[in-house]
Amino acid sequence: MVRIVRHQRFSDVTFLWEVEAPAVARAAQPGQFVMVRLHDGSERVPLTVADYDRDAGTVTVVVQALGKTTREMRDHYRAGDSFADFVGPLGLAQHVERVGHVALIGGGLGVAPVYPQLRAFKAAGNRTTGIMGFRSKDLVFWEDRFAAECDRLEICTDDGSYGRPGLVTAALEELIATDPPDLVVAIGPLVMMRACAETTRKHGIKTMVSLNTIMVDGTGMCGSCRVTVGGEVRFACVEGPDFDGHQVDFTELITRQGRFRREESEANAAFDHVCQLDQKLFVEGKRTYKKMAEIAPRATPMPERDPAERAANFLEVNLGYGIAEALAEAERCLQCVKPTCIAGCPVGIDIPRFIRHLLVRDLAGARAAIAESSIFPSICGRVCPQEHQCEAQCILVRGKKLDAVAIGRLERFVGDFAPPAPLPAQAGGRGRVAIVGSGPGGLAAAADLIRAGCEVTVYEALHVLGGVLQYGIPSFRLPRPIIEREIQRLRDMGVRFETDVVIGKTYTVPQLLEEQGADAVFIAAGAGAPSFMGIPGEAAGQVYSANEFLTRVNLMGGNAFPYADTPVGAGASVVVIGAGNTAMDCLRVARRLGAGRVRCVYRRSEAEAPARIEELRHAKEEGIEFLFLHNPVEILLDEHGNVRGMRVQTMVLGEPDDKGRSTPLPTDEITELACDTVIYALGTNANPIVPKSTPGLALSRRGHILADESTQATNLPGLFAGGDIVTGGATVILAMGAGRRAARAILAWLDGGKRDWPPAVPVADAAAPAPH
Repeated sequence: MVRIVRHQRFSDVTFLWEVEAPAVARAAQPGQFVMVRLHDGSERVPLTVADYDRDAGTVTVVVQALGKTTREMRDHYRAGDSFADFVGPLGLAQHVERVGHVALIGGGLGVAPVYPQLRAFKAAGNRTTGIMGFRSKDLVFWEDRFAAECDRLEICTDDGSYGRPGLVTAALEELIATDPPDLVVAIGPLVMMRACAETTRKHGIKTMVSLNTIMVDGTGMCGSCRVTVGGEVRFACVEGPDFDGHQVDFTELITRQGRFRREESEANAAFDHVCQLDQKLFVEGKRTYKKMAEIAPRATPMPERDPAERAANFLEVNLGYGIAEALAEAERCLQCVKPTCIAGCPVGIDIPRFIRHLLVRDLAGARAAIAESSIFPSICGRVCPQEHQCEAQCILVRGKKLDAVAIGRLERFVGDFAPPAPLPAQAGGRGRVAIVGSGPGGLAAAADLIRAGCEVTVYEALHVLGGVLQYGIPSFRLPRPIIEREIQRLRDMGVRFETDVVIGKTYTVPQLLEEQGADAVFIAAGAGAPSFMGIPGEAAGQVYSANEFLTRVNLMGGNAFPYADTPVGAGASVVVIGAGNTAMDCLRVARRLGAGRVRCVYRRSEAEAPARIEELRHAKEEGIEFLFLHNPVEILLDEHGNVRGMRVQTMVLGEPDDKGRSTPLPTDEITELACDTVIYALGTNANPIVPKSTPGLALSRRGHILADESTQATNLPGLFAGGDIVTGGATVILAMGAGRRAARAILAWLDGGKRDWPPAVPVADAAAPAPH
């Protein structure tokens, strides 16, 4: 990064940067230029060196804020700030020698670059005349510096408000008539330099011009800076920027300089829009800043891989928003005075705040806002059912029947493209915490606890980290590098991970608290144990639980068999029982494994299916067949005990059950389906390993650990539990919410000296989500 030592504004348009660049300052010569790039995504801008101080190691550029980048330089950077790149010195230095009388003409953005050449020609023993042109008096700068190096200085203003009224060419004509120079150097807008060259041509006075053309790299590679000089193509970045003005084809060059005029206009308009949003949303603090009629009624579509292509591979289906889609969707957020979406987020992300930062292109600020509540935006943005949580609370869908703001897609975009928010852990010493399970609940708790100054160890029974994120969710929904990246951030913060440790077998919970020295234990082991129906034939070898089927593929790489050692054995015709998200994963994995026919059997209607609407749509697009209102009653086997089919009973919907879903009732209609593989995706039961090895731990009648809903405290002091091991099968974000609640309660337990049980959590806790 390059530091700005001084920022000085001469007018509303013109400003100065003095930059700390010792190597550039040491090598710089009059007439050379530098390339400046502000940040990732910014263009490389050529700027002529206006001054340099070899002793101080600084280089000065004077800039006119005309385009988006130079306006950003003026408005968003101050002394002490840093920017990405400062490359140079580039180009050839002006050939300075003693020629007699040298006239140096500067206009507009060319005034400042005249100064080092003026100083050099004066030092070479020349008599110097300076003619500097400005539009008006309030734009004049460095008059004293020019006067110190000029034998004669003429200041011209277009409007006559100061000095000589009129253009610099008129002053040049008069100079030629009264005291003709031996050499003219003109730097400024192309039209000005052409006018100067035409003025001197008829008098045969050599005239050098500095061509600050459009460039990309500035090092002689791209050819964007090419100009015709004397009938030959020359490259300004390596053969210039100074050329004989009488030889330059200005007509051609002016035409080339205008080739991005439309794009420059668009960039300026976008910059103006961002500045207006920043003023409204951050400076003035306005909320509900636009009218409902201005909101696009439909959410910005998610780019997706073609169904025919994706059904044959495990590449990610949803391709994610690019910057254009993300900004378009962010514009749909009203920035409500009383946002209801936050209450719908189980981890309490300040959704309007992160979108505000996104609106003004501040991706780092957006990421930091999310990180206060979740350090896994790339994961949650992909797999959380936002349509039932934060997006369901969006005022657009609740009040106006429009599409909700696509919060999850925006969260994913920020997670994927924003620089990671700095999350330094506090100094340790607050206590030692053992976390059982490296799934979403355990990872969320670990993140909050390590930031709060605890020593955190996460124990994972499997050989890889991530829990259900790894074994339960296919890579076409959640690519593995994303999981690894997020877990590595926790490692970098100081969280310790131990794999291949089965709590309840390798160590028990009492051993963690007593022998291993943990001050608190959080059980986030998930549920795991699969559910079956108890119908005839389900003991056959071709009948899988969803957990087994997905683990063989997601965790063990069974889709690569025999190049990987773990087989899967999915046949040519697969039936999956159930219609939740796990069932959709099984259906779509089976299709990718090559099954020619894949069917979903579900005893209720499509309206009652618990899967996300998007997942149902994706499955249908990939050729999955659905048999709603059908219930399996028998799995049919051949003489060898292998699956050959399934008998299903047609159902009708009756009265709602205690969860509000219509109860499926059987009819007398039975259908036989031919198939060779059956997968059960009917949810999970409590895994008994941890509970059975923990004496006195209170359990529900289904074997789940009983824990307080607000603190996740169990009946045993120092022991907390959350996620699927408490609630049964749920979502990633609900498990993360439990992990954050547990972390707050653990901190209260530690800060209270481990005396009162269950711990009382302060209302305003340091580990709680930031206030909205």
